[in-house]
Amino acid sequence: MDVDSIIENIADIESRTFSDAWSEESITDSIEQDYNVLFAAFELEGDIRVKVILGGPDYDKANDTHIAIDKDNYVDEEDYIFAGYLMANVIIDESELLRIAVSTELQRRGIGRALMQEYLDYIKPYCVRSILEVRQSNIKARRLYETFGYDNISVRKDYYNAPVEDAVIYEYKL
Repeated sequence: MDVDSIIENIADIESRTFSDAWSEESITDSIEQDYNVLFAAFELEGDIRVKVILGGPDYDKANDTHIAIDKDNYVDEEDYIFAGYLMANVIIDESELLRIAVSTELQRRGIGRALMQEYLDYIKPYCVRSILEVRQSNIKARRLYETFGYDNISVRKDYYNAPVEDAVIYEYKL
């Protein structure tokens, strides 16, 4: 699966998941930033694989390779279904989880957990903390973050639109 197909899949999941869905153009702009990293999850008959697609501190742009890729996690994407994604940035020694979503049809299979685990394992050598914000009403996501050890550190009043809602800020110390 090429990057354009992955972006199309992400935009599809975005439109079905978020009231403030990112467009294909926004997704492309985000992943083209050197400090952002994109993880993609693939699923085949219960087997979940997560791999870094673009960006991050170990990305060698000249050779289009990742230095830290685990060969045991190799995915022949043609056999697998695109299941979800996670986008984050890594700036100096901090990371912010920007987006995470799993295809509606494939939820409750551990794909979100696999994305989170791969993300946290990936940033450990580089970062001292990870932060994120989530809608106050998104209980499923909040539980996921809390199971990984994220702590609720503050609230941003009326941060989200459509509908207007507070954002809960979480922090994970590495």
